Amino acid sequence: MQSDLKTLEFDGIRRILARLALTPYGDDAALQLEPAPDVLIARAMQASVSAARQLVDAGEMPRVGDVPDIRAALRQAGQSGSALSATAFHHVRHVVRMAGELHALTRKYADLCSDASALLMPPGLVTAIDVAINPQGRLREDASPTHCELNARYRDVQGEVTSAIKAVMQSPEHRGLFDTAQAVQWHGMRGVVAVKTAQADAIKGVRRGTSAGGRDTLIEPITAVPHNNRLESLSGQIEAQNQLVLRELTDVLREQLPVLQRLLDALVWVDLALAGGQLSAAMNASAPKLVDETVLLLDQAYHPQLLLQFQQRQIAHLVPLSLQLDRQHPMLVITGPNTGGKTVVLKTAGLLTTMAHCGLHIPAEGNCVVGNFSRVIVDVGDKQSLHHHLSTFAGHVEVLKRLLTEADDRTLVLMDELGTGTDPEEGASLAMAVLDELAQRHVMGIVTTHLTPLKGFAAQHDWLSNACMRFDFEQLSPTYQLELGQSGQSLGLIIAEKNGLPPALVARARQHLAGLKTSVSH
Repeated sequence: MQSDLKTLEFDGIRRILARLALTPYGDDAALQLEPAPDVLIARAMQASVSAARQLVDAGEMPRVGDVPDIRAALRQAGQSGSALSATAFHHVRHVVRMAGELHALTRKYADLCSDASALLMPPGLVTAIDVAINPQGRLREDASPTHCELNARYRDVQGEVTSAIKAVMQSPEHRGLFDTAQAVQWHGMRGVVAVKTAQADAIKGVRRGTSAGGRDTLIEPITAVPHNNRLESLSGQIEAQNQLVLRELTDVLREQLPVLQRLLDALVWVDLALAGGQLSAAMNASAPKLVDETVLLLDQAYHPQLLLQFQQRQIAHLVPLSLQLDRQHPMLVITGPNTGGKTVVLKTAGLLTTMAHCGLHIPAEGNCVVGNFSRVIVDVGDKQSLHHHLSTFAGHVEVLKRLLTEADDRTLVLMDELGTGTDPEEGASLAMAVLDELAQRHVMGIVTTHLTPLKGFAAQHDWLSNACMRFDFEQLSPTYQLELGQSGQSLGLIIAEKNGLPPALVARARQHLAGLKTSVSH
């Protein structure tokens, strides 16, 4: 399926949705988006996207700012005995509160989330985090009674260190070494003084390093050493208590992991829906009708990427596509000129069907219907591969093998240039056999071809219908409009001449063509 999605350029839609996502969860989900495994899920997401579109149109898009990614922290919390950092708990609290704000939107836009209650976390976890973690994301000094006692003692001893060092700085024998406004400095947890390196020997103590590019030496006065030792010991006790509190808080969070995972799942759903609503607004798209039978009705629909390019004035013209695949017209055989838009028809039909099965809106001026297809199989473009030593024809054969293995009456098949890459007569014969097989399996789809025999074959086949891309013979240019019920001409010589081949060469080609037709008729 991934190769088919790549051929349809669905990655472009994924990337747009990822840019529109509000959270890293929605971003990742958008980049991995695939058609829903069940049409009921697609309908549920479509309802959420429709609600999001209403929200976007009303100017009520939420502003959530930077959203932290807590998935790694939750995986860590799942390990017995682990202790999350204070920052991790701060991030969990942020995500839980943001999810609660999104839940408020579901009161007005009920379809925004099919499991809106999951966005609400029981208050116990956030309350426990608030008790231990301050609003800045650091462990509170009063996180526990032991914390209160240890931090009070730490402040007392810190004051003793400061007093001992100031006594040294203000003593008559050392007063000349220091500015009267100079403050006590700290090297890690130990109080020190900074003196010019040349005068360092004047102070008895332990050298702890340098500062100011080596101009000053940091010295721990000998009288401050016992106080600093006590301070360092208390710091270790506080850190041990910090880990104890964080480990206990992690135990509380671990019990809530299933609830948190459900919250993240709901958050992803809402984020994807909001991204889909913004994309819908950007394309002025609407929700297609998703039905259980296998049909495809596109009424003046557009290829999303071409529409966005047109809006950005990167292309000058845009022609809507209308087509219908149903039990009366299950398989279209499209013929017509090169550069006439046949491949665009295939990609538009495939991409819009894929988007609909993802629950997304599709850009169209009329009402569209998308049936319950279980898969879309696509063969568009040159399958030649030097790496795999495949010719163009062999590449097409590889797709045909997969097609004959997987295709059934719930498959939408989109095949470009069926039967090409080999002798035209053999190619046409193979194409007819493939179309016969697809008809017997009741497979629906669209194929394009330049092989003349397939036009007559389609006209006589109950499962096939001819269609063509219109050509303006006055302007000698394609109109990119699909016309049902008619077969078209390749018009290769006309297009070659219009695109700059020498007229004399084209005239000679016409003479050869006339000779070929005469020899065939005889």
